[in-house]
Amino acid sequence: MKQFVDVSQTEIDFLMEAGFIYRDAGKYQEATDIFKGVMVLRPDSEIPEVAIGTILFVEGKIDASVDTYNAALEKNPESAYAHAHLGEALFMKKDFYEARQNLERAMELDPEGSFGKMASAILEMIP
Repeated sequence: MKQFVDVSQTEIDFLMEAGFIYRDAGKYQEATDIFKGVMVLRPDSEIPEVAIGTILFVEGKIDASVDTYNAALEKNPESAYAHAHLGEALFMKKDFYEARQNLERAMELDPEGSFGKMASAILEMIP
């Protein structure tokens, strides 16, 4: 029999924020551990998976970040967050066609938001 922990959205938000603080402080293992914990608590959410992808990306593990972003998109194909970051990683791999596809999709999904703006800025750099 599985036992579930009832965790509020506020608590999930707090954990995610703690993970981002650790990530931004360069404490990648601690951040990854937090995001993996949130994945267990919210298995249908792509957000902690994308967050792990951002850590892989800054560690220079571009292929692994692409795989992680794609896994996140399997959970939520309409995630501007995942599309924008996948586009960025593909841009770094010089896969400009696929990068453009994902960046344009991020802009469609989040035209006025931070992920749409991120995607737009990266699109401007594609030759």
